[in-house]
Amino acid sequence: MKLALNTLVYEVGNKGPDESLRSAVKYGFKYIEYAGIRKGNPQTMSSEQKKEAVRIVKDNGIHSTQMLLVATKDTAHPDKKKRDAVFDYMKTCAEFQMELGGRQLLVCWGGGLYELGVTPEQSWLYMQENVGRFAEWCLDKDLLVGIELDPHVYFICNNTYKLAKAVEDIGLPNIYPNIDVGHLVITREEPEQLEKLKSRMIHVHLSETESFAHTNSILGTGAVPFRKYVDKCIELGIEENCAKLGEPCVAGIEMGSEASGGFVENPDYWVEESLKFLEKELPHVTR
Repeated sequence: MKLALNTLVYEVGNKGPDESLRSAVKYGFKYIEYAGIRKGNPQTMSSEQKKEAVRIVKDNGIHSTQMLLVATKDTAHPDKKKRDAVFDYMKTCAEFQMELGGRQLLVCWGGGLYELGVTPEQSWLYMQENVGRFAEWCLDKDLLVGIELDPHVYFICNNTYKLAKAVEDIGLPNIYPNIDVGHLVITREEPEQLEKLKSRMIHVHLSETESFAHTNSILGTGAVPFRKYVDKCIELGIEENCAKLGEPCVAGIEMGSEASGGFVENPDYWVEESLKFLEKELPHVTR
């Protein structure tokens, strides 16, 4: 398993893709997770900005192992126009991920939110339909579509049981469950509860929490026992799953809170401090 840098911490710090990608190079990362939000939103970036991001990636041998589709809270909205807008955003992100040379895409926000005035059952069907049609659109492009659980009551996929059911109900071969260890701590799910996801897991996020709030703070400053979750993923065969798909097996450092509108004063400092912690906590996960 290799270590990846998630660019979200730079977006939350009001830095653009060129700055985050140059920092990835500076810190010796060969693998990144690209956050498609704020200055890095492929829908609002100029063609010149996209070309520069692609140039930095290609010139430095960086592998974009995952693109986070962060602007997806309306994935299951009862207003079809809003669901369609998310679908268009996801396609634009997928096209840019292909330009960057990557295959994996992650639908964030737990597949969407439970909206007021809509039954949970209907929300589930909206999520299944919208994520499903996106995954189907991705099939002939050889792209992989992830869903992750988000750990609060208003997220549609908010535990491993719902995450497993989402993968089963969508029923396409290119759907995978993203494993975010910080989320699992909040939902009080032990590593053993990943057993049900073992045949599909191919990607891990390393995020921090103080055990109730999802702080997305500097790794090592909260309550997450990173090693026992990462080691369990390896035991369950995540590296073999990735090898079958020809994908690198990575765990990405995810920091910065998009949902709460947070701000990171010095993203480089957050990265440096997290790397110091991970050298001790996960010495077998290297850049």
